[in-house]
Amino acid sequence: MQCLRAPYNPAVRSARSSLILALTFAAAALHAQPAPLVCATAPAGRPCEAFHFHVQPYRFEAKQHGVELAGVNQYATQAACDRARDLYVQANARAVDHLKTLREKYEADRVGPCHCDMTTDKALQSYIPDPQRAAHLRALEESRMRLRERLLDNKVTPDAALVRALWTEPPATPELGGPKIAPLPQSAPVAVITAPEDLRVTNTIDTAKPVNAALDLPLLDIGATEAPAPPPVPPTAETTVAEVPPGTATTTTPAPATPQPPVATQPPAEEVVVQAPEEPAPVPAEPVPAETAAETTVGTGEDTASAQETAQRFIDYEIERIQNVLRASSVIEDESVKSKIFEAAMQRTQLLSNLRSLIEGSGMRSRLAAAARDAMEERDRLELIGRLFGADIRPHWAPANADDVLLEFDRSVTEEPERVLRDSTASITDKKHALYLVLAKTQQPTEDQLLWLASIVEGFLQ
Repeated sequence: MQCLRAPYNPAVRSARSSLILALTFAAAALHAQPAPLVCATAPAGRPCEAFHFHVQPYRFEAKQHGVELAGVNQYATQAACDRARDLYVQANARAVDHLKTLREKYEADRVGPCHCDMTTDKALQSYIPDPQRAAHLRALEESRMRLRERLLDNKVTPDAALVRALWTEPPATPELGGPKIAPLPQSAPVAVITAPEDLRVTNTIDTAKPVNAALDLPLLDIGATEAPAPPPVPPTAETTVAEVPPGTATTTTPAPATPQPPVATQPPAEEVVVQAPEEPAPVPAEPVPAETAAETTVGTGEDTASAQETAQRFIDYEIERIQNVLRASSVIEDESVKSKIFEAAMQRTQLLSNLRSLIEGSGMRSRLAAAARDAMEERDRLELIGRLFGADIRPHWAPANADDVLLEFDRSVTEEPERVLRDSTASITDKKHALYLVLAKTQQPTEDQLLWLASIVEGFLQ
């Protein structure tokens, strides 16, 4: 038997090659896409009580997307969740597109689809306890504040639509915008009855003359040593001038008008001299040592730019360290320990944010900026952390295991860290622990707080 072979057709062979290449590129693109931001599948037959969507904010300092946040929102219906998600995506996209027009390398947040919220059921693996949920909210709020800072740095005013849209919340009753399920009740018309005693006479035009009151008071220069001479007294009035001690006000009382015989000339009026009270001599300020003045002077120009570069280099390294801790904690099976590690990481991130503000605000002449600039090696970094927050913080700052990042302080320091930091009788170790807690728990420190914390840090680094 002889086999028959189909004739060679170049067109068919080219079409097969194109199909194979298309399938290969589609599989590679599907593999490169990030995993969907959704919870685990709900058990069969279980009704959905709430809906939410996950957010993975972009971290500008790390140049990548941060941790996935699942406990930041919750809605009663699917429609309300979709409406809130659309508002968030649109506001974030408009802000990022504006930054891209200014050649800012900023990416949009990753937002998952609305789905059933599985983070409230303790029996499921995706359950999120209340401490971790609060940490998720703080992380999302910090991401919004970082995006707002980038907009303000690019000359966008705080009342602009781009900035205000970042905090746009969905309507409290979203069902009002949807279709009406039930018609409005029909009410029977009721006749309006007006009692005669309820009627009042109204005046359309007020014919009464308005009451005008005028008061003419002389002007007196407080800082002058000699007042200008008053105008000549008219013939129909008499002015009585009494000597008063220096520093008290004088009163000019016009006498009642009496007929006077005509005179040829009017005598010149007497001058009234009011002496201003003597000001106390200024107290000379105490001289400030040159070394202290140089340390507290905030740098401008090149010093400010150098302080920002120093803070960027130091803080970025430490943020990468805490990101590695979060990646290592993913293999821990105990959910309570994993939640505590996540909360400690969020506190460390807030501490680094406030530490960046202290370095940039103090300038390159401060001890903090100089120490951060010189801390190039791991040993120097841990030495600086020990001087700021205590020597016992070093193994927790650079942990060998993920659970070593957890810290335990005295109860008196944990409850009122700011009071311990101001207490002159507290030990230096408690003060350093209190400084760690104040920097880790203060969301938006004021300018006065930053100055106060900068002075405490300079004292620790002496």
